[in-house]
Amino acid sequence: KISNGPKSVINLINDLFMKKLFIFIFILFSFVTQNLHAKDFFYEIYGLNLKFMEIQFSNSPQQELATKIKSKGLLNFFVSFKGNGSTKAHAKQTSYQFQYQKKKKARSTTIVFKDRKVIKNISQPARKKQTNTIPIQPYHLQNVVDPLTAINQLLFNQKNKLNCNQRTKVFDGSDVFYLILSEQSNKDHIVKSSKITFKKPLRKCKLQYQTVAGHKAKDEKKFNKSYVDIFYGKQDTVYLPYFLRTKSKISLKMFLK
Repeated sequence: KISNGPKSVINLINDLFMKKLFIFIFILFSFVTQNLHAKDFFYEIYGLNLKFMEIQFSNSPQQELATKIKSKGLLNFFVSFKGNGSTKAHAKQTSYQFQYQKKKKARSTTIVFKDRKVIKNISQPARKKQTNTIPIQPYHLQNVVDPLTAINQLLFNQKNKLNCNQRTKVFDGSDVFYLILSEQSNKDHIVKSSKITFKKPLRKCKLQYQTVAGHKAKDEKKFNKSYVDIFYGKQDTVYLPYFLRTKSKISLKMFLK
């Protein structure tokens, strides 16, 4: 029923900020990497055909990624939120920051990596100690990258040939996990939506989530079911993601404008 639609999306947004559907947000953040020059990109996210989020991305030649996220529409009245994220690379160190505010709740996370190892992890306010979690061991924090860098490596190095057979280990400040990119079909797909700007056939790949440590044991099965379908279109010699879709209780769809 239409009357249940906004409530369902509100509950889903709460889930997004509570736990692992952050994977979807990470994917949206990383669209900034699709251009080699400084540029802004604008995206719209829909649930139950309702627009509830707009995101602006920008990138620069100085190895910096940045994004702004803000709730929109009717849902902004019920669940007002905004967030900012960035990744900056300097020599052998990479600094990842993410801040969000949802009504009276706010949090900032800063992670510093050196040679793909975590050397600093700060959260304000400090994260509460969770019980019944899979403990993070020192070796888990080796050979890891931040979420934006991971998506850049997996999704946006798609030149003349689409390569959907990759994975990387990620640390987001609380959990260690793998992001796994796989090819679902070598067939062309037509996305029938007036919101999509690329009208030619698209190629479909899937980005999946695989737990490692930091999560609650009871959530492992649920987290490992998380995925996002990614539809690529080819412009000249580069494949770009034009449409993303994920399903949980409802379907979320993201379009490049």
